[in-house]
Amino acid sequence: MPIGRQANRMAPSDMQISTSEEAVSADTDLKAQDSLRAEESHVLQERNIGVFGAISLVVNKIVGAGIFSTPATIFKLSGSVGMALIIWVIAGLISTCGALVMLELGTRMPRSGGMKVYLEAAFAPKLLITCIYLFYCVFLQVSASNAITTSSYLLQAAGVDSTTWRLRGLAIAASAFAVGIHTVWPRGGKALQDLLSLVKLVILLFIVCTGFAALAGHVPDTHNFDISTSFRGTSNDGYSIGTALLNAIFAFHGYDNVNTVLSEVRNPHKTLRIALPAAMGLITVLYILANIAYFAAVPRDEFLHSEVTIAANLFSNVFGQSAAVKALPALVAISALGHLLGIAFTVPRVIQELGKDGIAPFPNIVMQNRPFRTPIVALLIHLGVTILFTCAPPAGDAFNFVVKLSSYPTTVLLTATTIGLIKLRFSKTPEYNQPTFRAPWPIILFYLAGSIFLVIMPFIPPQGDSETSNLPYWLSPVVALGILGLGFIYYVVPFVLMPLLFGYKLRPTAVELSDGSHVTRYRRKTD
Repeated sequence: MPIGRQANRMAPSDMQISTSEEAVSADTDLKAQDSLRAEESHVLQERNIGVFGAISLVVNKIVGAGIFSTPATIFKLSGSVGMALIIWVIAGLISTCGALVMLELGTRMPRSGGMKVYLEAAFAPKLLITCIYLFYCVFLQVSASNAITTSSYLLQAAGVDSTTWRLRGLAIAASAFAVGIHTVWPRGGKALQDLLSLVKLVILLFIVCTGFAALAGHVPDTHNFDISTSFRGTSNDGYSIGTALLNAIFAFHGYDNVNTVLSEVRNPHKTLRIALPAAMGLITVLYILANIAYFAAVPRDEFLHSEVTIAANLFSNVFGQSAAVKALPALVAISALGHLLGIAFTVPRVIQELGKDGIAPFPNIVMQNRPFRTPIVALLIHLGVTILFTCAPPAGDAFNFVVKLSSYPTTVLLTATTIGLIKLRFSKTPEYNQPTFRAPWPIILFYLAGSIFLVIMPFIPPQGDSETSNLPYWLSPVVALGILGLGFIYYVVPFVLMPLLFGYKLRPTAVELSDGSHVTRYRRKTD
C-alpha cells in the first residue's frame, strides 16, 4: 500500500514533467517553423503561364536539331522507307502515351517539380529520391549538347570556319544568353521562348509543304513510296531496328517539361489537359509528315550517304544548293536556341524546388527568386555546369559522349515514374485518389513496355561494325547511372551514417506554402 500510495503521489509529478517536455518540444517546433516562414514573394513564382506558354515549353524541349538529321540515321538503321516510317509512328505513339501518363500525374499533383514530385509520392524513403533527383537535375540536365549544336549551325550560317574553341566559345555565349534573359528579363525570356516555339512549328510546316511540292512533281520521282520498293532492304538485325526506335523515341523526349513548372501555370488542371495533347498531337503529326517530305524529295542513295542534316538535301533538291546552304543552318540554329531557352527556364526552377526541400547546398540562397523574381542562383548553377561540360572534355569521342549523357537517365526516371503511377493507383493515398483525369490501363502498360525497352536496349552489344565510337557501347548508360548513384551516397553519408556515428537524429521541420509546396529543413536532435 505505501508503495502504491507513493506511486500515486509520483504520478502527477511525472505527468507534469512529461507535459513540460512536450511543451518545450512544441515550443521548439513552433520556433523552428517560425524560422522557416519565408516571404512568399521572395520564393514563389507567379502563375502567368497559359495554354500557349505550356505548349511552347513542350515544343521547345522536344523540337531541337534532331528532326533535321535523325531521320537519316533511322533510315540507315532500319534499311527501308516503310520500316523507317513505322518506327516514327511507334515512337510517336509511345511518347503520346507518356504524355498522358504525365497528364494524369500532373493533374493529381499540380505543383512544380515534375518527376521529382511523383517519385517522392510513390517511393520511400522520400529523402533518398530527392537526393538522387538533385544529381540528375544538376549534372544530367545540362544544355551542353544543344549549346554546341546552336554554335555549330550559327557558324555555318555565318560562313565561318569551325574550330574547337570557336565552337565552345559561341556555345557558352548561347547558354549565357538563354540563362541571362531568363534571369534579368523573365517576361522577355518567356516571350522569346513562345516566339521560337511558334517559329519551330512554322519551320516543320514549311518542310512538310516542301515535301508536298516534291510529291506534286517539282523534283524527279524518288520512287521511295512505290509499293514494290518501300520495304525493300528492311533490316533483319534486331539491334539495328532497336537502335532506330531508340533514336526516334529520344527525338520525342521533353513531354514532361511543363510538369516541372506547374506552380506557375494558370489553372493547371485545365491548362495541362489542353496543352499536353495539343503539343504532342502537333509534334507527332509534323514529325511523321516531315519524314514523308524527306522521302518525297531525297532519293534512297542520298539518304544512305548523307553526311549533313537530311533537311539540307531536301532544300537543295527542291530550291537549289544556295538556298540549302544559306537558309537551313540558320533555321536549325533557331530551333536549337529555342531548346536552350526551354531548358534554362525549367531546370533551374526544379533546382529551386530542391532548395526548398533543404537538399541543395545553401538552400536558403538557392530557393530565393530575388531581385528579379527569378531563381537567379539556380540559373547560375545551371549555367556553370553547362560551361563545365562544354569546356572540360577533350574534343572527339569523349566530348560527344559527355554532352549526350542526359537521354538515358531521363528514360530511367520516366520508367520509375510510370511504375510509381501504377503503385499510386493501388494505394489508399487521399491526395492521389481525388477524381481527375485517368489514363487508360492499356496506355500505361504500353508506355511502360516501351520505357523498359529503352532502359535495356543500350546494354545489348552491337552487331558487327555497328559501333561507331572508340568508347565502349555500354559506357554512357553506366556513367549516367553512376551519377545518379552519387545521389545515393549524398543521402547515406549526411542523413544516415553521420547521425548514427555521432548519436543524433535529423528531424525535418516543414512549412507549407500557398502553392502546395513546402519549405523543409533538417535539424539535429540529440537523444
